[in-house]
Amino acid sequence: MALSLPGLPSQPSRRWWPRISFADLRAAARTAVSMPLGAQQLRRQRTSTLLSLAGVTASLLVIFAQLGIERAVYYSAVRIHKAVIGDAVLVPAGFKSLQLHASVSAAVNDVVAANPSVIASSPFWFDVMSIYHPGMNASRQIAWYAIDVEAPAIDIPGLRENLYKLRVVRRILFDRDSRPYFGDLGEVAGKGDEITVLGPPDSRQLLREMFVVGTVAVGPNVVNDGAVVMSMDTMVEALGPWYSERPVFYALKFAPGTDHAAMRDSLNRTLAGRAEVITRDEFERRERTYWSRETPVGYITDLGFAMGLMIGMVFIYYAQYQIIRFYLPEYAILKSLGYDYWFFLCMIGQIGAAIITPAFLVAFTFARLVYGVAEATLHLGMTMGLREMTVSLVASIVMTAVSSVFAIRRLRSEEHTSELQSH
Repeated sequence: MALSLPGLPSQPSRRWWPRISFADLRAAARTAVSMPLGAQQLRRQRTSTLLSLAGVTASLLVIFAQLGIERAVYYSAVRIHKAVIGDAVLVPAGFKSLQLHASVSAAVNDVVAANPSVIASSPFWFDVMSIYHPGMNASRQIAWYAIDVEAPAIDIPGLRENLYKLRVVRRILFDRDSRPYFGDLGEVAGKGDEITVLGPPDSRQLLREMFVVGTVAVGPNVVNDGAVVMSMDTMVEALGPWYSERPVFYALKFAPGTDHAAMRDSLNRTLAGRAEVITRDEFERRERTYWSRETPVGYITDLGFAMGLMIGMVFIYYAQYQIIRFYLPEYAILKSLGYDYWFFLCMIGQIGAAIITPAFLVAFTFARLVYGVAEATLHLGMTMGLREMTVSLVASIVMTAVSSVFAIRRLRSEEHTSELQSH
């Protein structure tokens, strides 16, 4: 292949590190594209190429997995938050997460409900209990949600059409999206059959009977394998009256035309720190923040992402360094012909791009399969979205750019060593 010589200056400079010039960079990029030496050299180094390709693919797969886990954790954690009916939410002071099981006093809600601009205040209860039925191997913990049947605080698939069934005490609705640890409970309940389950023990250590009369769709999260929905009356009779005065939050509806931000601030001044009124967006944001900053999940996913990024850079750099060592004399000839720093940077970048492109496609394909298998087992909403693809693509570009900068520094060091040895 013929090489096109760039225009040589009348007095070539000995300095190899150039001034930053976007015009020179564009010219070098065009020259590198017209003579793709990097890709050709990579094909001749098959062992290092295959090793680097496998390593970068594994690192990208790790990045995809970390992003998928993060998405699944945060998405599943706010399923109830997204289902809240209302303009704002009354939560305990300093609210962080529903999983902390903090409660709002009913007396505090009375203060909020006294405001004429608050037209509805719907309580919501949440906790965990054990259930058992003959289709299960053993009793298992499950989350329970309790609502006021006349004014539900949430709207989830399957609730409206089955709401009338909850008016009968000890009737509950099972979450059909629960993990498969509860036997055929969801399948049988979905057919309309009434199923007897045994709940937690009472004061005499006798298991309470409850009856599944239908299904809803909520979905589990990292902590809870599934859920059931019941009425406030069922909660009081089956689990105890202690809960009735301690909902975990109230869904608030304001009168039409009310300035939501101004009303929120006014109610918070009235509450004077006994509780908080926050928007639904803030409700979700605080839950996500709790999982990302105050649980190991956020740190583990961030660490996994960083490790995948660094491993990918190492493998790309490995391929670039092997080629630099092998073709160092040829690079010296190109340098003597007038090719500058920007040309070598673009050429080495070609090597990284030739590795990262197939690695990204292979990792993306495998990640889709991994997401599908994980979602079928965990039911956490682990799907490949635009965010996962975009972040992984940006990570791939960062891998290539950073490794190329380190490789060009290594090339300069190798050439300097060769010059010293020749003298």
